[in-house]
Amino acid sequence: MSRRLLLPIAGVLAAALAAGGLTLLVWTIDETHFARPDPGFDRLTSEVAAVPGVSLDGAERWVEAPAFGPPTSWVGVAVEEPALADALATACATEYADPVLWSFRATSAGGNALSFAGAEEPTAACPAPAVDASALLERIDGLGRGLELYASVREGAFALDAFEDVSGGLPALLPIVRAAEDLRDAAGADRGAPVEISGPWTAITVGPGEQERTAALLTTLVEEHGVTAYWATEDGLRIVAPDGGHTAIEAAVRASGLPVADLPLRFEADES
Repeated sequence: MSRRLLLPIAGVLAAALAAGGLTLLVWTIDETHFARPDPGFDRLTSEVAAVPGVSLDGAERWVEAPAFGPPTSWVGVAVEEPALADALATACATEYADPVLWSFRATSAGGNALSFAGAEEPTAACPAPAVDASALLERIDGLGRGLELYASVREGAFALDAFEDVSGGLPALLPIVRAAEDLRDAAGADRGAPVEISGPWTAITVGPGEQERTAALLTTLVEEHGVTAYWATEDGLRIVAPDGGHTAIEAAVRASGLPVADLPLRFEADES
């Protein structure tokens, strides 16, 4: 083969290798999903979706570049609370053998919604959620309407997250704070676990035995001093409230007897 012919071929090969390397780099960064359909997975999703009161939010079985390891299976389910037990039982009775990641959104007749996940590191298709969603949702229904919460157990704490901007803001979550440990117990979490309540305008940790004191402090701050946001973290306490009430608010926090009493306190402007 002549040198004149070899040079173009070498150029084409170099360009192909470069393109392949770029594609691999993109896959590495993006963790691109490649679908891996499976009849057993399709049967699982069809059986769950056939339960009255259940609909699928999505289902996917894939591998990720560049590892191309064992497939990952995920199913998202929207379910009316009375159908939840049947949905879980149907998922657990499946013959599909691979682990499945589950996400659920259960709605109640009381006008509330509770989202939760199956096992964080599943070993089978059975969801095995960390919370008793039916009991928890029943307890939430006794506290108010229009609540959109996500329940989980993370790092030893029972967590309730309000990801959406619940109508009524921080005041709408006061019933949740007042019943924090009761909700933890209804969910079946460790009775000695702290309760973390978070949302766009709040980050509250209710330690064991602190339910009443925390509720009393938040009620005072919201109802008497107009507090609209309250974030308590390891770095300190941040509060949004009218300027005229800052002195009284700090006095209430310092006198609460709660762990937040010793945290640095910063007031922030209302940017809503």
